[in-house]
Amino acid sequence: MKLSKKPQACETIDEIREAIDQLDLEIIRLFGLRHEYVKEIVKFKSGDESIIASERRELVLTQRKAWAEEHGLDPEMMEEIFRLLIKKNIQLQFDIYKRKD
Repeated sequence: MKLSKKPQACETIDEIREAIDQLDLEIIRLFGLRHEYVKEIVKFKSGDESIIASERRELVLTQRKAWAEEHGLDPEMMEEIFRLLIKKNIQLQFDIYKRKD
């Protein structure tokens, strides 16, 4: 995705909103791709403990917070977003795992 202008070069609120809309669409597209991987990983999991994957969850949260900080974002906000994402992904994986039995 290529945005037409950098944020500082935008001259109107509409240009900024258009760029934000483009970014949000790309973020959603990437979440969709991530979702496909989340569904596929169930093939390699063997039950409750491997689906919950507590150690992996904590590693991901720590890493995402660090990445957020490196990019000038609020690490606590990113942790909150990823906690919700992980919670929903665990629920999805349990549903998929139960269906394959």
